[in-house]
Amino acid sequence: MREKKILNLLGFASRSRSFVFGKDGIRAYIRGNQKNKIIIIASDTGDAVKEDTVKRCKSHGIIYYILKDYNKEDLSNAMGKLEISVVGVTDENLAAGIIDLVKNGGENDAKDQSI
Repeated sequence: MREKKILNLLGFASRSRSFVFGKDGIRAYIRGNQKNKIIIIASDTGDAVKEDTVKRCKSHGIIYYILKDYNKEDLSNAMGKLEISVVGVTDENLAAGIIDLVKNGGENDAKDQSI
């Protein structure tokens, strides 16, 4: 369920063109100065790409999530592109929402906001 929600949010990022993909795009995104960053990696991403991306994320302190139930085709369909294995979200609010899903399973909803 969590991964389906992540793919839905990635669909919003795609429609608002708030995402990066490709080797150069991902590397620039990782080095960038955006506050909320998250990298999503498809389950069937090649070992070399996966290891390189994870290593760069760890060295820059960026949250990453490797999908367990969704492959490159599923990720590509969510993004409206062909053959995407790694994607970064550039919209800070969408990235924060995905980070919340990854860390807390989306359970960080407002509890009681009455005055």
